[in-house]
Amino acid sequence: MDYPKSVPNVGLVSGKFVDENTSTGQVGSLIPATWGSAVTDEILNVIMGGGYVPDENENGQLLQAIKEIIADNIPPEKVRTTLAEYGITDAYTKAVTYTKDEIEAKLKNLSALPVGSLICFPVDKVAPGFLEIDGSVKSAAAYPDLATFLDGAFNKGDEGAGNFRLPESRGEFLRGWDHGRGVDAGRVMGSYQADMFKSHTHGAKVNQGAAGGGFTTIYSTGTQNNSETYIQAEGGAETRPRNLAVMWCIKAWNAPINQGNIDIAALVPLAGLTTEANQGTAKVSSLAQVNAGADDATIVTPKKLKSGVSYLFAKNGYVTFPTWLGGLIIQWGTVPLNDDSITDVTLPISFPNTFFSAHATVQHSAAQGGGTASSALTFKKSLSVVSVAVADTGNPGVRDVDYFCVGR
Repeated sequence: MDYPKSVPNVGLVSGKFVDENTSTGQVGSLIPATWGSAVTDEILNVIMGGGYVPDENENGQLLQAIKEIIADNIPPEKVRTTLAEYGITDAYTKAVTYTKDEIEAKLKNLSALPVGSLICFPVDKVAPGFLEIDGSVKSAAAYPDLATFLDGAFNKGDEGAGNFRLPESRGEFLRGWDHGRGVDAGRVMGSYQADMFKSHTHGAKVNQGAAGGGFTTIYSTGTQNNSETYIQAEGGAETRPRNLAVMWCIKAWNAPINQGNIDIAALVPLAGLTTEANQGTAKVSSLAQVNAGADDATIVTPKKLKSGVSYLFAKNGYVTFPTWLGGLIIQWGTVPLNDDSITDVTLPISFPNTFFSAHATVQHSAAQGGGTASSALTFKKSLSVVSVAVADTGNPGVRDVDYFCVGR
């Protein structure tokens, strides 16, 4: 479909319709009946193709019909049940269902050293999950995984029932097991070996005497037939290379099993209800429980203790007590008044529920006629307004009147 460019006398400008413009003399374009009918037919065909009956009063049929046509031409989504149907052909599959315990066993070793691993630390601190291999005796109940792994390999027979012994590494160099290589033949895994020098010889230098005198004969024992020569002793108490002192430790347990650190029996009392005599657990009280003041089995947080408390410490101020004390409110202020006058005073805050009482006194000073007899009266007008009046029988003037109100 296009503009009616081939129809003469339509009045298109640059191939498009234009409006009439009397100021420029531009003649408006005409819409040929043939072209207008063709456009309408195309629109109607789309509407009916979408399954709708054309209606002159409906302006959204074309859009709905287009959506329906698009939806009808999209193939339905295929329900895929295998990875291959998604184009994945190299995925790992295993027809085994693991139990919860098996999954936990695999997870606990996923990112941790296995039990029985040796690792050295350069400081005198044993990391969580490790034990120093110091030849000490441990409980198999406390470290079941490690006991199973070592399987009594370092036991001496005096560990007692239910116990096992760790290997001793303090002051020792570790050496790789020969395992059939022949360099250190005859060794048993986990066995200790004393220090030793490899067999070797030392030479002795003998100086020749004066010309014609032959060689000097050394007789360390004083006789020619039975002589021995000794080299002076040097060195310390052991043979060793240069080294760095470290602490060798063995992995004793893995997360999530925290073996050996928690005494469950000691935790039992702490799981009970806390009282004056027992350290235990307790719930945090609700605000309703705090206000009621009857519950003795819950604890109160500072936030609830301060619930309802607010204050303004100023010339005209107030204090609101916590809700668990009934929400009592005390307000005060000062207002200047002429003799024999009355005024309404808006309180710093409105009493939420009840206005109990109001009281007022007149400040006396020399400037205000301190020797005169005067009195102040108050009247409760509303929860937020009090009327203050001054009656005076002496010197006229302005009096400062202090008022004091109580409510909740």
